[in-house]
Amino acid sequence: MIITILPSSTNFHAVAYNEMKVEKGVATLLEAQNIFGLRQESFTSEKLRQFFIDYSSRNTHIQNAQFHVAVSCKGTEYTHQQLLDIAHRYLKEMGYAEEGQPLLVYAHHDTDNNHIHIITSRVAPDGHKIDHNHEKRRSRAATLKIMEEYTGQRQEPEVNDIAKDALTYRYTSKAQFCAIMESLGYECKDDEEKPMVHLYRNGEELGTIQVQLIMQQAQKENKPDDKRRRQLRAILQKYRNLSANKEELAAHMKRKFGISLVFVGKADTPYGYIVVDHKNKTIFKGGEFLSIKELLQFEDAVTRFAKIEQTIDNLLTDNPKLTTADINRVLYRQFGTRIHRGTISWNGETITLRESVVRQLHDNYLESRGIVKHVSTHHPKIEHPRQSSSTGSSPAISNAMDSQAGSKDVNRENEVGHGMNVNDVDDDQSQQRRWGR
Repeated sequence: MIITILPSSTNFHAVAYNEMKVEKGVATLLEAQNIFGLRQESFTSEKLRQFFIDYSSRNTHIQNAQFHVAVSCKGTEYTHQQLLDIAHRYLKEMGYAEEGQPLLVYAHHDTDNNHIHIITSRVAPDGHKIDHNHEKRRSRAATLKIMEEYTGQRQEPEVNDIAKDALTYRYTSKAQFCAIMESLGYECKDDEEKPMVHLYRNGEELGTIQVQLIMQQAQKENKPDDKRRRQLRAILQKYRNLSANKEELAAHMKRKFGISLVFVGKADTPYGYIVVDHKNKTIFKGGEFLSIKELLQFEDAVTRFAKIEQTIDNLLTDNPKLTTADINRVLYRQFGTRIHRGTISWNGETITLRESVVRQLHDNYLESRGIVKHVSTHHPKIEHPRQSSSTGSSPAISNAMDSQAGSKDVNRENEVGHGMNVNDVDDDQSQQRRWGR
């Protein structure tokens, strides 16, 4: 059982992340508590995010009010309902169970390991800041206490057991051994006087490992063969091009291939990295595949969005009858994103597609449903400049959390059916407008 406190934020980006998972069909909202003023059937990412921002504003001294936690187990060791019960015990131990405390819990189904995500605020219902001192240490203690009560057994393996697993990997140095430990969730620190390594987890020391034992198991040499070198190089290049930063790249590699990337040096400016292949229990120097400079050559948002829009233009030029679903299959495979209500988001930023593209995709959808005959033609070059309210460096890009999904200032009666009676063809938005009047 692992309980991890994830990064805080000012704008509750965890809500958007989990709601995006729900939209993709790989997560469900397991529980919602004390979301006052919103009915669950009317929940949207933007409404929920704004609720938590407004709730947290009762304490103006707290900037990063989001409290985001993941609770996971190995395989199906626990059901999602059991994980929810553990989550409630954990929140009580950590001080987040007062009456009126807002809470969202999502069950994720996108990995082989059952896991849930918890979102709440660091602000208590009476406005005081919930204690965060020594948070990681208290979280670990709370986890051990809950699991010992839950199972009747001590949860943390002994240091020798932890080392025993790491010592079965193929590595060539103490530094590589420590990279294995880091990829498994531990931290290594050299003893200042004796030849031993201190092992920590969540800030708490678990014990020591003798350097002699580490080096006894070390290999004299461990280099990938040419086939594996080419394979990993291609994988790293592909997922670097799908990622916005090194953290996202590392997450892709771990989730899809069981490979951890351990960076060496300062967090913002690493000078190297180590590849930990858990599936084959092998460690390599990252430079065997891509230099650190090549690995960290991530595209900026302007370049990425330009490529995405060009891809859409090319697809519609080749086949003008493609629907949004058809294009999304290509976009997700090539860029890890998709069209949603006329917008595209990547790395926390959003652009609105040109109106001609939005209109054509809408018409194609209607035609695919046998509702209206397709009459529009894609003209990627003839287009007035797109308007945007972004205050960032590019006028075409706006922050994903602040954007409203869908087309703006569009008369949808002109959009549907090209002269058809709009009463005969209503989408969700026109229905809402009609009955909202």
